Amino acid sequence: MAGRSCAVEGLEKLGEFYRGKHVFLTGHTGFKGTWLSLLLESLGAKVYGYALAPDTSFFERVRPRLSGSCIAPLADRRTLSSALSEANPEIVMHLAAHSTVDRTGTLTETIFAANVMGTVQLLEAVRGQSSVRAVLVVTSDKCYTEKANGEALQEDDPLGAEEAYSTSKACQELVADSYRKTFFCKEKENLPLATARASNVLGGGDYHYDRLLPSLLLDFLEGRPFSIRNGDAVRPWQYVLDALEGYLLLAKALYSSEDGSSDYCGGFNFGPDEDGIVTVRTLVEETAKHFTGAQVLEPKQVKQRVQERGVLRLSNEKAKCMLGWKPRHRFSETIKEAAEMAKEEYAGKRMDQLARVYIERSGIR
Repeated sequence: MAGRSCAVEGLEKLGEFYRGKHVFLTGHTGFKGTWLSLLLESLGAKVYGYALAPDTSFFERVRPRLSGSCIAPLADRRTLSSALSEANPEIVMHLAAHSTVDRTGTLTETIFAANVMGTVQLLEAVRGQSSVRAVLVVTSDKCYTEKANGEALQEDDPLGAEEAYSTSKACQELVADSYRKTFFCKEKENLPLATARASNVLGGGDYHYDRLLPSLLLDFLEGRPFSIRNGDAVRPWQYVLDALEGYLLLAKALYSSEDGSSDYCGGFNFGPDEDGIVTVRTLVEETAKHFTGAQVLEPKQVKQRVQERGVLRLSNEKAKCMLGWKPRHRFSETIKEAAEMAKEEYAGKRMDQLARVYIERSGIR
């Protein structure tokens, strides 16, 4: 961290900044996009969403209060440009992407089209929209080349991967860097742009049952034993609202810098503190504490469809230093929040009410 100027004011009330701001949010119908829509709603922003139709029921169940919503692919350049023009946004946050490693071998072309060319299409459209003053492109911690010694990955570590999903995330980073240097630097269009690399996010409302926690919660809710796969894999796990608060702080810093070449124009990791970097087995066992009679089984050997990394650690020091960001929830609190919300929903409580209660409880203002 030598030579880096650290923030001293810490987390401020984001509502004072976002109130009334026009935010163009791609991927607003996805898991993180839905939560971010609700967060921005709570902060008083005017949110204009652009995405494909939701692939789970979370978005429809919580019904974020949007100023506009367009359901269309990023490849539809005319519709995308029209939606941007209608929104007249000051901030663009790009979350739209193919978001899972699963089926990376059979959806390779789809993954590259969505993640790489989708980013190109979005940034090209942004170039024609004069109202935009900050752009945030969300990628993933999977963009990095794995460190053999298991050390925490830092923002200046090499990008790269093997399978299609992780490679597409590295490519997103390169596309953003190319646009930053070619078009958006201070000497040219002067538009601040950064990328956010978040670790695995957990929370209520995730109905992608091919993911670990959603399938785990469903099995425990319905009284089924859960069989661990790849239990020794180490991952960084964090509460979804913690990561999203980081996105909001970074977008604010970009906007406030008014400088397409500022220190904020680069990659930022958003991951948990050390207590959240644990094995899959630890996550399963921690979740089981919240369900009476939950059974956890050690699995038989199963062939993995995708070769998963054994150890993945993410350094969050840059975001702490430069943005004053820090995770609000420890690992045990993250699991508790997700389990409690799942149980309340399973008991019949309305998700639109539940989600807003949890945002209020988060302390993000």
